[in-house]
Amino acid sequence: MQFIRSLAVLTAVTFVAGMLTTASADEAYQYYFPPKLVSRASTTVPAQGKGKVVVQVMLDAKGKVVGARVIGSTNKGDDAAALDTARRSTYAPARRGPSEQKAKAEKGFYDFTLIFEASGGVATRGAVDEAIVDINKNEYAAARDMLSPYLQQNPADGKAQALLGIAQYYLKDYGAATAAFDQAGAAIPASYKGVAADAYAHVTQASLAKSNWHAALTTAKRAVALAPTPALYNLLGGAEIGSGEFKAAIGDISRARDAAATAKMAAGDRATIDVNLARAYANAGDGDNAKKYLDEAKGLDPNVDTVGVLGAVYLIQARVKLDAKDYAGAAGLYEQAGAGLSGKNAATAYTNAAFQFLTIARGQDAKTASATYDLAMADANKALAAQPKFAAALYAQGAVYANQGKKDEAISALKQADAIAAAEGDTSLASSVEATLKQVQGGS
Repeated sequence: MQFIRSLAVLTAVTFVAGMLTTASADEAYQYYFPPKLVSRASTTVPAQGKGKVVVQVMLDAKGKVVGARVIGSTNKGDDAAALDTARRSTYAPARRGPSEQKAKAEKGFYDFTLIFEASGGVATRGAVDEAIVDINKNEYAAARDMLSPYLQQNPADGKAQALLGIAQYYLKDYGAATAAFDQAGAAIPASYKGVAADAYAHVTQASLAKSNWHAALTTAKRAVALAPTPALYNLLGGAEIGSGEFKAAIGDISRARDAAATAKMAAGDRATIDVNLARAYANAGDGDNAKKYLDEAKGLDPNVDTVGVLGAVYLIQARVKLDAKDYAGAAGLYEQAGAGLSGKNAATAYTNAAFQFLTIARGQDAKTASATYDLAMADANKALAAQPKFAAALYAQGAVYANQGKKDEAISALKQADAIAAAEGDTSLASSVEATLKQVQGGS
């Protein structure tokens, strides 16, 4: 009886924190150039004291005012003065196109703020300009609150979307930040591309934690497009491992490794990247390269955690031994893999070791086989300790009991294995268990 089962994909990913740098992103885009205030008219309506009024002005393609309304006010007595000023001021229309020189005029909305002083004086600022002032003063909530109503009317204003993304990032609402950056596209300022990339990195990490591989892959790619740093290439590779794209993961984590070495990043961070590269190779079935980068990681940082990946390497090496019918060598490597893994993965490794010993015992005399059965039982018990009620381990346990002449114990273990395998829908395993159970019961 020989049970060999492939190990589930290892998906643990560590994100290496590091400084984010900017990068250019050339892509076809229709830029939106919002209206501009050309000249502000003086109000003919007296203000009623100190306050701030935000007026939204609707403009046609010639920049002519066709409507105006108050969308925010701290002093209703100032609304009439604000509307009067807005209606009589002059504007340049909104424009859209591949560049500022080629953009064509279109209808649009202009939001600006009129700040009334107690003396009756008034100053004006548009919503975007007001948000820039707020961001420069680290008043991110104020910037968000200024931009949100403006963008309801002007969703295609890439600059405003980018500013909203920046505000949301510093408010730690990374999901809202990336939603705004998605809308901003190429309008994200070069000086803030690192911020945008980091927002996407945070969202990627959240998706990885939920095993939402597709979402993680999408946002990781956007992060790298904005800032192709070692940290983000490493993160992208982790998302690719989770998605089963091992070749792509090897390529991207290799880029992270090379760039980290060139940038002379801290040894601990470089070691973490090496471990992830080894993980990618292990999942691709390349044990030699996986071991190579694990050794390199240990050379950089002796304390780096390589246990889970090393377990995967031992599994690959065990399979090679098994294919060569070196059952003792395979058993030893499966045991090493089990020691380096946890949960179901560890149980799978130990169960495979137990079946190797069962295979070995077949060709031995009774006295020698007795000790080999003890080794098989020890591994079956370790598998059950790692994953209680693991059907394959109970199968191995039942087979050992049967070979040791412990019929009642064998039947009990095999019945448990059969019930669990059937409940989990593993018809192949259940069929094998039932055949063995029938053989044991038939011997009574």
